[in-house]
Amino acid sequence: MRALVLTSLAVLVATACQSTPPAQVVPPSGATSTPSGATPAVAVVARPASVPADHRYVSMSDGQTGRILLVDLAKGTNREVVTARGSPDRPYYAPPFSESADGKRLLLAAVGPAQRSALYLIDVVAGKAILLYEDEEIWSIGSLHGVISPDGARYALHGHDGVRIGDTAGGPTRLFLEDDDPADMARIWYPLAWSLDRTAIALGQGTDTVTNVGTYGVAGGDQYWTGTGSQVSWRAKPPFLAVAGSAGTFGGENRVYAVNPNDGLIRDLEPLTAKYFGSISWHPSADRVLYTAAEDQFAEADIYTRSLADDLPKRIESPKKIWEAWWSSDGSRIYATAARDTTVGTPGVGDFDILELPGGRVVASVCRGDPRGQCH
Repeated sequence: MRALVLTSLAVLVATACQSTPPAQVVPPSGATSTPSGATPAVAVVARPASVPADHRYVSMSDGQTGRILLVDLAKGTNREVVTARGSPDRPYYAPPFSESADGKRLLLAAVGPAQRSALYLIDVVAGKAILLYEDEEIWSIGSLHGVISPDGARYALHGHDGVRIGDTAGGPTRLFLEDDDPADMARIWYPLAWSLDRTAIALGQGTDTVTNVGTYGVAGGDQYWTGTGSQVSWRAKPPFLAVAGSAGTFGGENRVYAVNPNDGLIRDLEPLTAKYFGSISWHPSADRVLYTAAEDQFAEADIYTRSLADDLPKRIESPKKIWEAWWSSDGSRIYATAARDTTVGTPGVGDFDILELPGGRVVASVCRGDPRGQCH
């Protein structure tokens, strides 16, 4: 997806020093154990931190070691909360992660005790990392597509045999949906997002980008809606799902719409166009969605909002094109990432500002040229 690709360009950053000692990884009961004769190595460490209402997590890399930064958007500061280790044969590793609705729990991908792809629960406030799952066959970090539920109680992933669901309290996962054809990437489903009450989950299919979306009941595993799309956002009332679509090489549509998966009723918000859409999200309380639109799949974008009561979208004024955007916790503001101002110092590849919109005030900056991510 365009937003994910652009975000990956912005992860080569560093953070301020921390005085709190890191917590060791705690293996849960039933987790894959280290093979006999192998020397266990700490793959993930976490440092305790309070999580402000308005924040942003940033994934970065120093090579084989990855880090997660917590950016405080009110104070404009960042701090390192996680250090993680990737596969030994991979020269670059930025930890893929998913966060709970309040940001206090992360589901993070890293190497497991048996050197295969694994998922860890990060309790950010406590500074604790717990091994939840290590796949029996998958070695590539990030291939699990782990997604944590909004309340942080459950998680979903795509393992070697299909979509699996587990509890972050620990214990084994259960097979939720088998692959249609494990040899065909276009025909396997992997998790995108949980519903707010975690009774349903949206899954995606695609190769170079997600092109198909389906919603499934968690209790019975039944599919009750399917359509085209690349990114989704859930809310607690109908229409429950907002979808942004970007066409890929093998299908898909450039489109933004809202849908009630229970009856399939669709409300087009941006009908089929030549633009590429991303950053889809419902307003925290209003009948309004936020999304980005760009001229091509990897271009910087403009920001739009669309109320369900209006006939046309509203463009949000910004002093520059942006990479991705999201609502503030109360919905009164919009935040966006953008390439760092070239008139300030000497920008490096992946340096970025976080803007508050409308207005364009820079609330935080992350630079990779400084070992602590500071911008001068």
